[in-house]
Amino acid sequence: MQKFYVCWRSLPLCNAPAKLWHVMRLVMILFFAGLVSAYGKSFSQNSPLHVNVKDAPLTELFRQIQQQSNWRIFYKDELLSREKNITLRLQGRRLVEVLDKALGGTGLGYTIIGNQVAIVPKAEQPPRFSQQVREDSLLTIKGRVYDTHEPPEGLPGVSVGVKGSSRGTTSDADGYFSIQAPKNAVLVFSLIGFTPTEFNVLKNNNALSISLAEKVSALDEVVVVGLTEQQRKHIASSVATLNVKSAMSGKPITTISQALQGGVTGLQVSQASGLPGGDAATIKIRGISTINGSSPLVMVDGVPMDMDFIDPLTVESVTVLKDAAAAAIYGARAANGVILVTTKRGVPGRVAVTYDGYYGVQSPTIMPSLVDAPAYMRMYNEGLINSGKPALYSEEDIQNTIAGTDPVKYPNTNWQDLIVNKRAPITSHSVGLSGGNSLARFALNANYQYQEGMTPVTSSKKYNIRANTSISLAKNFQVNMDLLAIKRNILLPNRTLGHNGTRILEDVYRVPPTILAKYPQVEGVDDIYGRYVDIVNPLAYVEKGGKFSNEYAQSSINLQPKWEVIPGLNLRGQFSYRLNSDLKGSLRDNYNFFDYYTGQLLQTWSQQRTYTQGRTTYYYIGANADYTLDVKDHHFFAMAGYSQEEDNNTTTTLNISSIVSTYAKLNYSFKEKYLLEITGRLDGSSKFAQGHKYGFFPSVAAGWNISKEPFMAKLPTISNMKLRASYGQLGNEDIGLYRYQTTISNSSGIEGNYGNPDITWETVNMLDIGLDMGLFQNKLEVVFDYYNKLTNDIILAPPLSYTGGFEDAVPVNAGKVRNEGWELSLNYNGNIGKEVDISFRPGVTYNKNTIVSLLNGPYVTATTIRQEGGTTAGMFGYKTGGLLQQSDFDKDGNPLIPVLPGAQPGDIKYLDLNGDKLIGSEDQTEIGNPVPRLNYFANFRIAYKHFDLEFLLQGTNKADALLAGMLALPMDNSRDGGVPTRFYADNYWTPDRTDAMFPRLNTLPANNKLSSDFWLQDAAYLRIKYVQIGYNTQADFLKRAGIHGLRFYLNAQNPFTFTSLKLTDPESKGDQWTYGIMKAFIAGINVQL
Repeated sequence: MQKFYVCWRSLPLCNAPAKLWHVMRLVMILFFAGLVSAYGKSFSQNSPLHVNVKDAPLTELFRQIQQQSNWRIFYKDELLSREKNITLRLQGRRLVEVLDKALGGTGLGYTIIGNQVAIVPKAEQPPRFSQQVREDSLLTIKGRVYDTHEPPEGLPGVSVGVKGSSRGTTSDADGYFSIQAPKNAVLVFSLIGFTPTEFNVLKNNNALSISLAEKVSALDEVVVVGLTEQQRKHIASSVATLNVKSAMSGKPITTISQALQGGVTGLQVSQASGLPGGDAATIKIRGISTINGSSPLVMVDGVPMDMDFIDPLTVESVTVLKDAAAAAIYGARAANGVILVTTKRGVPGRVAVTYDGYYGVQSPTIMPSLVDAPAYMRMYNEGLINSGKPALYSEEDIQNTIAGTDPVKYPNTNWQDLIVNKRAPITSHSVGLSGGNSLARFALNANYQYQEGMTPVTSSKKYNIRANTSISLAKNFQVNMDLLAIKRNILLPNRTLGHNGTRILEDVYRVPPTILAKYPQVEGVDDIYGRYVDIVNPLAYVEKGGKFSNEYAQSSINLQPKWEVIPGLNLRGQFSYRLNSDLKGSLRDNYNFFDYYTGQLLQTWSQQRTYTQGRTTYYYIGANADYTLDVKDHHFFAMAGYSQEEDNNTTTTLNISSIVSTYAKLNYSFKEKYLLEITGRLDGSSKFAQGHKYGFFPSVAAGWNISKEPFMAKLPTISNMKLRASYGQLGNEDIGLYRYQTTISNSSGIEGNYGNPDITWETVNMLDIGLDMGLFQNKLEVVFDYYNKLTNDIILAPPLSYTGGFEDAVPVNAGKVRNEGWELSLNYNGNIGKEVDISFRPGVTYNKNTIVSLLNGPYVTATTIRQEGGTTAGMFGYKTGGLLQQSDFDKDGNPLIPVLPGAQPGDIKYLDLNGDKLIGSEDQTEIGNPVPRLNYFANFRIAYKHFDLEFLLQGTNKADALLAGMLALPMDNSRDGGVPTRFYADNYWTPDRTDAMFPRLNTLPANNKLSSDFWLQDAAYLRIKYVQIGYNTQADFLKRAGIHGLRFYLNAQNPFTFTSLKLTDPESKGDQWTYGIMKAFIAGINVQL
């Protein structure tokens, strides 16, 4: 069989050694021949062969083999010309036996790939299992190979080979195969365009199921785009996907929202709290669109729900719909963007068992140190004197406190050491099982999370069980049934004035170190705690104050039938029901507090047993039809559907809301060059009065795959280039319930909320222009978007006085807000040599938020302002010029400039903006904005052999943080009083330190408490979100033991933050009452069985 070859000598490959070139040509021949054979009939490596060759060349033997079977034998004529004729007669033998006999005395060997045999020089033959393996010791493996589609289909032409051996076969037209292999051998399943997989042979198996996942390019990637899936090359709208494997797999995160911080451009994600059970991040997509609800719609497996209740390890994909064209299919609730989460489903194959677990310790990212008792005593004396009062502590008291000889009478209590837990444990354990066959598939997961807080009693336990099943009732009909059960229990100290977990921390900052935590135990007497004015100290609250518990439970069922009526036409349905219950309780035993010295009863805490229960039910029902048609160069996709849902919330009142919707979508592409999307949705909501319940939200998008044009062939560097543009309208019905109705206050008997039946939908008109590029064979992907988003008819309640006869103003559609910005993301995947893989994913988002119009504006509170030309989060207060100095007063102490009454050197210098020579409310203005315009991130990963290192950087540009309360003005005799930080102690104004950062000490600092830009700090920051190093073991003995994967990792969460902000974490924006986020050091393990 003579073969002819053509080689362009200018190619470097053609200058390779002849032997290497010969092998490569054979591989290419086998590759193309394998493609053809994929559609042929099935064959078996064990088919008996009968050969009879007498003094004939090897070519005669090969002819007889091919005549009796599907084997195809390839060789080079000059290779055989050097061999002698052979004589061989065998009956009922397998191919490998025939070839071993025939080639045993020659210099030739062979390689089998699928049903292709390559005759090669023996030196180039790969090593094989010993031919002395007894036939009766071989194990028989039969089964079927599937793709990962739903429902799965058999894959023909899959090469099934014994690793390190010439044994092999291919799957037939329906994906079935049969092969014999020694015990402990490894079967390799491979097919062009699919990711290979391996299976360890331990025993006979007559029903093995194997799934192969497709390898897809960036353009062929299938993306969840709302109610369906589409290939990215057919999408003209702005759709981003989170790299789930990088962001969540093998990472110690407690919520999905945390993974989005530094994962997708266009998102403003901030995690202001690290409170166990309350550490979810807040998300805004392309800015704050309204002063009403501005959170994105989150859909989990097609149903609205809180994604932070989902175990991150069960997530298959996360897609963010950012522009109007992408989100319009969700109409009424898509004004703030849409996040689509899909969970993992089972695929045909063996039952895979996984375990993921980690354990770590947490500590606050920042915990400012407080002064000790002697320093506090001196500073408090100074504050009293500055307030015109006598000193409280004598020098003798201070010296006795320093000496520490009588800690009961002269205590020096470090409340942070007593209360704050700087090594709070966090742990998580997840077990998963998945597998199935063509008839039924399943994915089960159980997760347990436990997290302690930085204060005693504080903790969160969460249990999560998910069961996703897929059943194929017929070849073209299947049903997905998903069950979910969640239970979460949060414990907090039972401190009064709210249960947000921060009040105990407030006490730590407020109670002076001169207060004893607990007096020495007296026999027969309960514990006696030190008191600060009328406040029992924080240790008493921790030990005797009881607990506040919040028990939350959720159970849900989600059914999704799918019927492929004819090829391309699918009918889908969905029914979901969810039950939530919430039980909050305060538990405390009776306790008496006495004076240590007199025995006088000071206070009694009565027994407390209070509970509040809430219950929410939700149901969703919907159906749609989609049709895909390809006619030559034309691709069509059409979809239409209907849905309705209802939410019933019962606590002390019953709140019901419902929405009904119809929608349609059309996609068209020509030669995959020119793309068009048209979407429309009609929604009806119970939140509006008759005549205004319905809103229609259309959108259109167009795309041009420039890289498909012939002229782009001259630019080989550009692998992919697509230009996108879209415009559309979205709605927002997240405005609260019953705002169109007038309600009666149950406390005053007058109108509590004055309704307006004429209010209607808030609408968002959005323009998006984007460019997607792939460079260097898509090793580098670039995505750029410009957007302009205008929210119209924002529902506002212009401020009115109580004397108007009702408590709240009449809501009206009377505001407009614009968000304009751009996004840029890069994604590079490459390698250095054969063993080093590198990925780098930076992203930048810029957004400018502006109030365009505001009825009867501005709207002002003590610290906020909303006005035309400003932002939706404007900060309100006085402009300042630093601190007043002695030069601002004459020799008699009279001010030379406008000041507040009683102002002295060292107080804040407020500016007289209106020029009336007075400092008053007319001088207040917008002073800052806590929302940064620029958000950025960069993810870097490098892998070498079994090791990998990854880190994520994330940060923002300038954002204003308003420092207030005890951190700004300690020792205030009002409720905001507290203990100075060491930083404050080194930076407050004195006559000898006039360039100070803080005003003079004063126990009556009324003038300095006003909201002003003096207290603004720059909250820009760069944070290392995590650093992780991992090791993947791939030892053969583990595979023989049934362990298919074993990974260890060490992870540091939030280890370093670079910011000029002092005293608080930058994401808390200076709020002293915020339970700050935590840093953690964690060790984890992943096991696959």
